[in-house]
Amino acid sequence: MKNYFEYLQELIQKKNGEFTAIDRKIANFILQSYKEIPFLPIQEFADRLNIGKASIMRFAKKIGFDGYLSLKKEINSKILSSLTPMEKFRISLDKDVNENFLLFEIVKNEVKNLNYMLNNFDPKNYKKAIEMISKANIVYTIGFNLSSFLAEIFSYLLQRIGAKSIPATKGGRSFVEQLNNIEKKDILIAFSLTPYSEETIKAANYVKEQGVNIISFTNSFTSPIVVFSDIVLEVKTDSKIFSNSITAVSALIDSIVYEVAIMNKSRSLDAIDERLKKLD
Repeated sequence: MKNYFEYLQELIQKKNGEFTAIDRKIANFILQSYKEIPFLPIQEFADRLNIGKASIMRFAKKIGFDGYLSLKKEINSKILSSLTPMEKFRISLDKDVNENFLLFEIVKNEVKNLNYMLNNFDPKNYKKAIEMISKANIVYTIGFNLSSFLAEIFSYLLQRIGAKSIPATKGGRSFVEQLNNIEKKDILIAFSLTPYSEETIKAANYVKEQGVNIISFTNSFTSPIVVFSDIVLEVKTDSKIFSNSITAVSALIDSIVYEVAIMNKSRSLDAIDERLKKLD
């Protein structure tokens, strides 16, 4: 997938043969200062290059936009889609916050994430994932940073319904070392959210070489974990703060654990009864 700089380069290079001297001046400025463009008024842009606003408008149209405003929006969209949650949060702190109650904005954002998951729900993949988890001898889970907590929660919930599950946690040993005993009858659940962990990808590559099935939870079908996955469960993790949102991921985890419990009802009931006895 192209990053935003490559995207801009490609747009500009396509029309390079049609550029005037002023067009090239504008193109060079955009490529050198692309991160500023979303926040740069057209008059300030023109003043910096000592050119007219009309030249900027003509350039924007020449490379395929309706005008400077649509160019700004497109660049902003490309930049935001490639940033980590922490980078997005850093940008938001630089802006004036207009909302009176940020809680409402955050909740609206979480609803959007949940709606995206429901609107793009793939029942075949979902059912196949449940069957694979239910039939696995051991369910291994991995994740790095925030994803490590998701991996541990998923493993914990599976253990509660009687499934054998082992989380690979970030500690003294690498993920590959912790997965050294994985077998074909087992399964790996990989949580891979931006910024994507290289160690998680290495572990997935190792597991795939062992002939083990992999189910991945990720926020994009272009994430590097996808090429190693037998099943991809896409979840939207857009957030108003410095970390990925886990609302949609948590909902998906809960539903899968519930479905696995139903599919293995006898085992689940035994595990629950055993735990209830310990509480007496």
